[in-house]
Amino acid sequence: MVKTSSVTKLKKQENYIGYLFASPWLIGLIVLGIFPIFMSLYFSFTNYNMISAPTWVGFTNYRILFTNDDLFWKSLGNTVYHVMIAVPLGIIVGIALALLLNSKVKGMSIYRTMFYLPNVVSVVAMTLLWLWLFQPNFGLINQLLSPFYKLFNLEPLGWYLDQNMSKMTLILMGLWTAGGSMVIYLAQMQDIPVTLYESAEIDGAGWFKKTIHITLPLMTPSIFFNFIMGLIGSFQVFTIAYIMTNGGPSRSTYYYAYYLFDKMMNDNAMGMASAMAWILLVMVLIVTIVALRLNKFVFYLGEET
Repeated sequence: MVKTSSVTKLKKQENYIGYLFASPWLIGLIVLGIFPIFMSLYFSFTNYNMISAPTWVGFTNYRILFTNDDLFWKSLGNTVYHVMIAVPLGIIVGIALALLLNSKVKGMSIYRTMFYLPNVVSVVAMTLLWLWLFQPNFGLINQLLSPFYKLFNLEPLGWYLDQNMSKMTLILMGLWTAGGSMVIYLAQMQDIPVTLYESAEIDGAGWFKKTIHITLPLMTPSIFFNFIMGLIGSFQVFTIAYIMTNGGPSRSTYYYAYYLFDKMMNDNAMGMASAMAWILLVMVLIVTIVALRLNKFVFYLGEET
């Protein structure tokens, strides 16, 4: 009995020491994470300009956003368009790169590194680079396409300066970082047992059939993961539009997060911005829950059938 109590006391001391070492992170989580979250929920029901004390207005901020704010719906529409195009396109490009870089070619590790490198470049630097590449008058892309324009007697594309092309321009620019998802696809692709491919080859299956019937089905866990992460990230698109287009032209790239930023920083409407943040949270939560229903189409290697 004495030995048991001494062991229990020692374990308690170890727990206290553990909590002591973890306390900086726990304090940071509470002060910089949990507390601001609940404060933003409170501010969403107030009229608060960050200068004077907040005044309680109930659901007024939410009512104004849903019933009397055209920019709210405009920015939300732009964001939904971005999500619907960017997410599937990013998955397709990522898988295509993984299939390409899964080949046994000399120096393949160098190629894989090259395709991944854009993911370690800051978003600001990347956007400034593509700002020059997509420049309609002297940008490199239009310079390379100039023979095509002349051949078919076409006007050079306006890219981000054309309201009909601006959103697609930002989506195409985002594909430069497809190497991040490519690494995940490639890792799972190389985890597929070789015996499955050997059995398929014995049955006369070529590269295409092996890809369709073996590779892609066994990649569904990583595809599903990148799909969920892509959804969440695309709803929060902001930086590239802020730097490259400033929300234009004609607010064609005025995304939801951009409008939230303007409400907070330029209009000093912290209450309205907080309401928008919580609406975004609920939207992303609902979309994610719906997307998780697709889990039934995911095939996990070794699961019981």
